[in-house]
Amino acid sequence: MIEVTLSGLAKDQDEATIQTWFFEEGDPVEEGDNLVELITEDGVISIQATASGILAEVYYDEGELVAKGEVLCTIDDAAGKAEKEDDEDEDEEEDEDEK
Repeated sequence: MIEVTLSGLAKDQDEATIQTWFFEEGDPVEEGDNLVELITEDGVISIQATASGILAEVYYDEGELVAKGEVLCTIDDAAGKAEKEDDEDEDEEEDEDEK
């Protein structure tokens, strides 16, 4: 499991408010996807997925205040790897069927 934390805030900022989640628990995510948008004193920031996998658990709802360093959500990277391997196996089977 990969933990995604609240980071990227200015040094003088200690918290942000969850504005929008772009994915729900159980959704597949790719590394680099914008997971959540947060409101800070300086504006709006997005937190990206640090790994590909399945969004396993979301710890805060929209509108909630989150402290710097807190875990926002977890990504099950093992599930994402297994899903990719299944897709690759299906592609290989299709290639063999076409021959």
